[in-house]
Amino acid sequence: MIWTKIIFGGLGRRGFEAVVAGLVLAAASALVAGSLMVIEGGRYALTQAERNDRPEIVQIRSRFNRALFETPRSGNLPPLTLPVYEPLIEPEQLSSAAGDGTIVARQSLFRNVVSGDRFLNVYIFGIDPIAEGQVSSFSLTRGRFLRSDDGAVAVLDEASAGALGVDLGKTFPVRKADGEDLDLTVVGIIGKLELRDAPPRTVEASALTQNSSFVSSGVFVALHTSEAIFGRTTLTDALVVARTPTDVPPLADSLREAFRLEPGVFIAERYSQFSRKVHDFVLTLSLFTLIGTATALFAGLLAANLLHDVYADRRRHYATLIALGVSPARVALAGLSLGLAVAFAGTITAVLMAVFFRPTEFALPSLMANLGAIEPRFDLSVAAAMAAIALTAVALGMTPSWWRLLRHPMATALSENGR
Repeated sequence: MIWTKIIFGGLGRRGFEAVVAGLVLAAASALVAGSLMVIEGGRYALTQAERNDRPEIVQIRSRFNRALFETPRSGNLPPLTLPVYEPLIEPEQLSSAAGDGTIVARQSLFRNVVSGDRFLNVYIFGIDPIAEGQVSSFSLTRGRFLRSDDGAVAVLDEASAGALGVDLGKTFPVRKADGEDLDLTVVGIIGKLELRDAPPRTVEASALTQNSSFVSSGVFVALHTSEAIFGRTTLTDALVVARTPTDVPPLADSLREAFRLEPGVFIAERYSQFSRKVHDFVLTLSLFTLIGTATALFAGLLAANLLHDVYADRRRHYATLIALGVSPARVALAGLSLGLAVAFAGTITAVLMAVFFRPTEFALPSLMANLGAIEPRFDLSVAAAMAAIALTAVALGMTPSWWRLLRHPMATALSENGR
């Protein structure tokens, strides 16, 4: 009880000014919290767009293999395993041009089996399991995923497993380039598959997503296994992941220079398109950030000015406590407690207002960025900004009064005119 009287006692007419300071801080902080929530929502939308578009990835692929369009649909013909793209990419040449980028090498193959009036088409992808996991998504339902040192084993999706009539632990044959069959053992079943930059679905085959225009299912083997099937080490397609999106233009130029004598190799990058798409969105987000910063600065200075008046009126109160033998540290703690009580009461009120009255979505103005309406987000950075405004207002409000109280004679502080 005595500590409460020390903190709040003797406020008098300045008690109303302390309440006004808290209300002003609450109103200003609510505006700041709202703008910061919109900014954080915009940053999250921008991060999600970058995560979905992956502008740091450069795709290298050969021209499409025309033999796929000529695969037979009926008859008693031997099985075929054809490359989806023509194998024109030399691994050593690609590695030299990629520099410090991460190479996701692939051999995209097509298994065709024709028997009577029926045919069975399945895509086979030779991949590096570790590198492919950085760009594609595989959700296993049973078994395990591939390892780099795996031999004649395969992981396939549920649609391909159903088409081939195999299950975990079963085997199925794949015709190699030398005319012999290689039996692959199923070690994993994929429930959901998102293959980054998959080949176009130009030939009918089993698929997880029926309406997709790109291949959405297939058999996955280790890269050295597909090399044994294909009989060569050249790649049909690959991805190169740059260290940062800004490294993409020089990386793409290096790749184009390396394959300039091979007209059947195509280099595609998304960074330029992504930059144009989000450029105006980033500018708008920067404008909102500037407005939010200016509002936060104004709110802090306004609250600090009101708190300064409260502390200036209480200098005599604090000087009296020190003269009665209360330690300056305890008196300073009492003054700090008063400021924190006022500031954080206003800040908590502002945060509650901003959270409960925020819109479900906000259309951030932009010309080309088709990112949709953003959702204002309250996270740790917004809470930290609100706390920083409150602490800054208290610090700026009490510092001049305490400096005068500690640096001037006690008689001056106790005098009514010692302001």
